[in-house]
Amino acid sequence: MATLSSALNYALAGLSVSAAQSAVVSRNVSSAGDENYSRRTAEIVTLPNSGPVVAQIARSTDRTLLDKLLTSTSGAAGQQVTLEALQRMSAITGDPQDDQSIAAALGKLQTALRGYEQNPASSSLARAALEAARGAAQKLNTASDQVSSIRSEADRSMADSAERITHLLSQFKVVNDTIVRGQGTAGDLTESLDQRDAILKLLSDEIGIRTTVRPNNDVSIYAEGGAVLFEASPRSVSFAASGHLAAGSAGNALIIDGVPVTGAGATMPASGGKLSAYAALRDGLAPQLSLLLDQIAAGLINAFSEADPQLPASLPTVEGLFQGTGALPLLSNPNAGLAGRIRINALADPDQGGTPLLIRDGGFGGPGYLRNATGQAGFQTRIAELADALDRKQSFGNWGGLGGDASLTDYGARSASWVEAKRQDAQASGDAAAAGKSRAAQSLARINGVNIDQEMATLLDLEKSYQASSKVLTAVNSMFDTLLEAVN
Repeated sequence: MATLSSALNYALAGLSVSAAQSAVVSRNVSSAGDENYSRRTAEIVTLPNSGPVVAQIARSTDRTLLDKLLTSTSGAAGQQVTLEALQRMSAITGDPQDDQSIAAALGKLQTALRGYEQNPASSSLARAALEAARGAAQKLNTASDQVSSIRSEADRSMADSAERITHLLSQFKVVNDTIVRGQGTAGDLTESLDQRDAILKLLSDEIGIRTTVRPNNDVSIYAEGGAVLFEASPRSVSFAASGHLAAGSAGNALIIDGVPVTGAGATMPASGGKLSAYAALRDGLAPQLSLLLDQIAAGLINAFSEADPQLPASLPTVEGLFQGTGALPLLSNPNAGLAGRIRINALADPDQGGTPLLIRDGGFGGPGYLRNATGQAGFQTRIAELADALDRKQSFGNWGGLGGDASLTDYGARSASWVEAKRQDAQASGDAAAAGKSRAAQSLARINGVNIDQEMATLLDLEKSYQASSKVLTAVNSMFDTLLEAVN
């Protein structure tokens, strides 16, 4: 009897284990399309004087590959933000060959002046030159406003990202506490472990992170740069939106655990993820483009300024066809916001009671600056000087990353080329980052992913095991029947 009872127990244990293993395989197959699911396996042990039992449900994972995926996810997310921003910035400046670009607007102005130079008596050509000048000023105004909008949008995106990080850290605490409390118990923690890794992936999309595993499988999270995001509990992540960011203004810093991680005063600068990319856009790329636009505006005002025609000169050089702040800008200064303020001098605008003939005659600064003192209808000198001024080299300093001497038309083209070069670099970096993320995800999937063919093969093996246990159970049952008949 003892032998038959043992055989019966072993057969029942085999059926139970096969059923448990089949349930795990079914769970794997049903979750095969979930990228956050890690393959499960039932670990079997055989106890003394007993049959096989399921010791635990194990989860396939690789911490090193997961960390690699988190890093590559941060890099790819940040590069995508940068690329999209540079594509917008490239559209603002336009291709130098594009009819809608800033360089084209300066070219149109020069062409209109050359046409007016051929017939200085033509009021229609004077008006055409004025409208070309207005178009150049408005192009700079629009571009400056668009860059400010990009900065303000990046600032709002930083606020949204900070809110998402705070929410994810709160979710992480709930799941992490569940895992820590469940260590050493018979509970199945695989679902919680999957949830925790999924949260880390979402978090790495927002900001570059590093993780460390402590006793009881407790995980701590640190931002790239060293700021603590989570150690037993979430740390504060605060950011006050800066509102509209005008040219030359600085945005607020993001604070993690009381430490600024963005901006010029960052003591532990964060890197990676969307948050850092938004900060770099708001505080770096967009302001650089804004400075380039401001320098073009300053160069335009200086090129069309008026100087005392008398020798020796006794009058100061003043603004002419283009106005900005009322005083001539210095190219050695950043001239923050000038591209948004540049406008046509009202004295040349018929819509404001002026006359475009001042382009030919001069005198924007008053009678002392008049060049065509005798009122000659065919006076060409001043018009030719203005057209030539667009090709005259100016010292633009090094504001916005483009330095050295250049003509205004060349500087406008250089600005567009600078943005395009940045965009191409971001495209190449983004492609490399996306490829790195894909490789990391594939490597991790080979460890923790579900292979349907493998699971089906395992299911067939389990079916055979189940059948074998059933046959043993049938044989034991038959022996019991025979034994009971002999007793009776």
